[in-house]
Amino acid sequence: MNNILILGICAAFFSTACVEKFAVGDAFLEKAPGVDVNIDTVFSNAEYTRNFLWSAYGQIYCTYTSGNMMNGAPIDALSDSYHCYCTWGGPIQSYYPGGLTEDAQDTEDGNYQGKFSYSTKTGGLNSDSGGRVSIYETVRKCWQIIENIDRVPDMSEEEKSRLRGEAYTIMASRYYDAFRNFGGLCLAKKSYAVGENFEDGRATAWETVEFIDSLIVCAINEPGFIWNLPDADQGQWSGRLTRASARALRAKVWMFAASPLFNDDKPYMEYNPLKVTEFTNINHVWFGKKDPTLWNRCLEYCDDFFEDNAANGDYYQLIQPATQDEGGYRMAFRRAYRYRNDATNHEKLFDAHPTQWMSSSGSNGSITDPGWGWGWRGFAIDCVRQGGAVPTNELMECFGMQDGRNFPYSDIYGEGKNPEGIDMFADRDPRLYETILVPRKEFPSGVVGDYSGFVYIDTWVKGSLELEKYEQVNADDVKTGYRKFKWFLDYTAGKMDDEFIGVSYIRLAEMYLIRAEARAETGNLSGALEDLHVVRSRVGLGRLETMNPGLNLTTNKENLINEILRERNCEIGAECGDRLYDMVRRKRQDLFTKPLHEIRIYRLDENGKRMEGDDLLWDPSTPWPKFEYEKPQISIGSRAWWREGYWTNKWYLDPVSRIEIQKGYGLTQNPGW
Repeated sequence: MNNILILGICAAFFSTACVEKFAVGDAFLEKAPGVDVNIDTVFSNAEYTRNFLWSAYGQIYCTYTSGNMMNGAPIDALSDSYHCYCTWGGPIQSYYPGGLTEDAQDTEDGNYQGKFSYSTKTGGLNSDSGGRVSIYETVRKCWQIIENIDRVPDMSEEEKSRLRGEAYTIMASRYYDAFRNFGGLCLAKKSYAVGENFEDGRATAWETVEFIDSLIVCAINEPGFIWNLPDADQGQWSGRLTRASARALRAKVWMFAASPLFNDDKPYMEYNPLKVTEFTNINHVWFGKKDPTLWNRCLEYCDDFFEDNAANGDYYQLIQPATQDEGGYRMAFRRAYRYRNDATNHEKLFDAHPTQWMSSSGSNGSITDPGWGWGWRGFAIDCVRQGGAVPTNELMECFGMQDGRNFPYSDIYGEGKNPEGIDMFADRDPRLYETILVPRKEFPSGVVGDYSGFVYIDTWVKGSLELEKYEQVNADDVKTGYRKFKWFLDYTAGKMDDEFIGVSYIRLAEMYLIRAEARAETGNLSGALEDLHVVRSRVGLGRLETMNPGLNLTTNKENLINEILRERNCEIGAECGDRLYDMVRRKRQDLFTKPLHEIRIYRLDENGKRMEGDDLLWDPSTPWPKFEYEKPQISIGSRAWWREGYWTNKWYLDPVSRIEIQKGYGLTQNPGW
């Protein structure tokens, strides 16, 4: 074979490139000057070797990094929870109209339309261009560390083992990133030299997941790979991977593998006979059969995690509320998903650090410097403010009531449909208020960094937020009638300075939810409900099965799994793209093809009629208004998937780069593309 795989091309890194020195802790991804070196130099000195590993840390997947966004939109905008209104964004240009192509991942100008790249491009998520990093660049770095670290003269054997464990875990995570977007992959089982041919071709989906698992096992078995960071090290080393990270990743990988996308009686889609080549193999995207015991494997690896945690003093625990009220519940949830460098936060298992901090310095209180994306300062926050990811009404309905009931107001929409003027945003799951900006009469005590300058929140038609904010330059970020609150809070100047953000790839709450799903799939419905209750009780919700008796969750497995998916959306939505990947791995055509909606909130007068006029502000000395609601279907960026007869299962996986396929080393296209 004469063609050289991307793995070999990326090897040029060591020929002329600069090893970028990365600080850790609060400056985990802060660049410092480097020098031109070769591979011998990198492994001649412990500090050089560590810095090389830190550069691999900089390539851990984060959906809010500019190189991972679809020209301005995070991956969540392809799910049913968020919609993109950016006319120049990847969703509205490629995915929504059904125009995604094989070269969408490989645009030369960096305006990536696809959600994940199988590209040969380098440049780095941490580069000035904000470019994407091929998974194989990271893979090669990790293999070179594993293969060469024994050469480092001034490093202890214990530290060498620890760094090998970290490298194996990073590499496994990058393969998993690609696996859930493409299926079977080309598996590099060593570091390839410049010009060395790759001849193994594309592995099957089963070979791929088994290979990822083998990398994780290698990490777990490294004797120097510690279970957790000591609390005293959190400030300096927050975000470093541990054996707990590896065990959690193993459970998450097998949750995806056990799901119906690959693990079913038949493949999600057959190849067009006219596009079959000598390399084509349906097992690249299918395990060849349905094997229910894969859920047992997932459950086993969940149990391994919790048993290891117990053996280490139950170091990892859910953050609990300081007070049993909305303020306490919300701050516990916010601390769990958002902050880093907190020695009392024992919930985060696997973090990505997309930047040092979120700063609100900038005109008009906009967050511009240093921003939230490597290379493009303020990129992620600016894109969200320009409508890159706006909450849908479906996401709002996902959150239930404070007492634990599911959302009960499905028939409340339409003129005259709410004669009581019910405020459907009152007394809700506290995570709703941490996720979406909705009308509020008053703010709970103990919630820091909310709603600066507002006495109340009036997102109804012709309220002050619409008059003063919706119609200004950032109007698109409230296009659905809602605005994203998770991560960005209220965007207020001075309120987010020096906040260090860690975007969770996996945190402990998800481990309970993964185990709940595995338990449900293996017949232990009561155990699954217990795991759900652990997560829900942190924000004060009543037991799901008790408060929703009509769902028969103690006996109805299908209903219970649907509730687990809903709970995953409430708890970990907008963190690592999990809502979209849940829809994909479960083959939820029904969710992909169901039209999504906006919200219009109308204030009612004392006679129950919709108030009119240009200024419908509320006087806080009067009772809180009553409302009516409309939920118009989204029209800007209407998705082709919603058209009857349009859907095809090819959308479950992305197309592989045609550029890569044409190199002739055995890579094949996914069905339907």
